[in-house]
Amino acid sequence: MLRVALLGCGRWGQNHLRVLSSLKQRGLISHITVVDISQSARRSAELADDVTDSMEGVQADLVIVATPSALHAQQSQELVSKGYHVLVEKPLGSCEVEAAQVIASARENGRILGVGLLLRFHPAVKTANQMLNNGKLGRLESLRFVRRSTRQAPKGGNVIESLGVHAIDLVCHFMSESEPTKVNVVGDEIEARIALEYPHGIEGLIDVAWQASKERRSVTIIGSIASLRFDLDIHDKAWLIENGVEKEIFCESSQSPLEAEILHMITNVSQFKSGEQWVPSPDYGAALRGVRWTERAIEQLPISRPH
Repeated sequence: MLRVALLGCGRWGQNHLRVLSSLKQRGLISHITVVDISQSARRSAELADDVTDSMEGVQADLVIVATPSALHAQQSQELVSKGYHVLVEKPLGSCEVEAAQVIASARENGRILGVGLLLRFHPAVKTANQMLNNGKLGRLESLRFVRRSTRQAPKGGNVIESLGVHAIDLVCHFMSESEPTKVNVVGDEIEARIALEYPHGIEGLIDVAWQASKERRSVTIIGSIASLRFDLDIHDKAWLIENGVEKEIFCESSQSPLEAEILHMITNVSQFKSGEQWVPSPDYGAALRGVRWTERAIEQLPISRPH
């Protein structure tokens, strides 16, 4: 069984810790170490086997990086160079060049690098891809992604980097991992609307915001025969709209995307250790593409909201 270290145990890191604790109870990992420079974060890590304020001397097969986004690239690069396998929360880097350097370091040191684009592991996303591949929705015409959060905008944060990156990756994923041809953006760092253009007139429309009046987390795939809608908070079902009639359909799994993502990484590391083939998800090309188009979208923000 693997030993796992969690670097960063803030709001999202606590979610990782809860999943890791559940996997340990099921006998899938053997030990959890939380690493955080904050004493209060270490005190709150009650589900960990041990806590420390640095990675110095930490024994782990896999390190999950859930620190502030500005630290991701440097920390991930240092960790893979020291022989750890790494699952890093998005964004992988602040720009494509930075992200490419991390990937190059992982390959140079022969270590697995996972990037936390966890919506790829949502059960309804898998169902939607099956329906697209089987022709159940017909020709893909457009994609809609809405993620409006009532949470206050984090200090110095940008809604495209925090929420839009998931949408950009997911839209490209549904488009058979193809590259957009153009991006248009209106809004600011707190609320933005992004339009990704693809060949044949297909468009991915993304609406993301902090400080919204109510929570909204929906994805709609519009095809020439039928459409599919699902809520990111609901893991076991989606809604098929055909001839104006909406019906509920159930997914093969109800597993949370975060648990599925961590399990995928654990499986990869186990396969690596036994000399078997492993496959990152997303692959490194898709991880770079996500950073590239997030960077381009941020560059197009026309308004900087005064503080």
